[in-house]
Amino acid sequence: MPIMVQFKKALMTYIWRIQQSQMIISIGFWSLTLTGIFYQYIAPLFDIYLGVPQENVFLGMLLLLFIVLAGVVIIGFAYDRIFKLWQESSVVNVERNPYSRLLMMPKEILLWKRCQLRILKEVSKDDPEAQKDIEFMDRWFDKLLEDPKIAAQVEETEKTIMS
Repeated sequence: MPIMVQFKKALMTYIWRIQQSQMIISIGFWSLTLTGIFYQYIAPLFDIYLGVPQENVFLGMLLLLFIVLAGVVIIGFAYDRIFKLWQESSVVNVERNPYSRLLMMPKEILLWKRCQLRILKEVSKDDPEAQKDIEFMDRWFDKLLEDPKIAAQVEETEKTIMS
């Protein structure tokens, strides 16, 4: 594999790791920040309603931290279970991904051409409907392999498997 490709792959791996840990870390930092900002306004209410004296800053801030974290979890629950906004996000991701609708991955092309299509050709020699499907798939593969990038990926995958 060329050095530039290895570098890009390593870079994207580290960026992915940063993004994944950033989600968890940001929840912690936001909760701590909001606790620090709002404690001065909430402390008197804790004293009145919960009996937590304003002088006990640690206990009051810890209580507010748990309230903020509970709020984040409740919002996440509403996002997931009540409003189901992630479903629309997934639909958009699928619609924008050409490999989910039109294009095939190199391994799919190889599986179809080397296995499934060969079996279909042998099994359905006398079936005109199946012959139309085989022709359709052959035309689709030809169309896909016109793209030099996909053709190179298929060739590289094939070489990797054969070696």
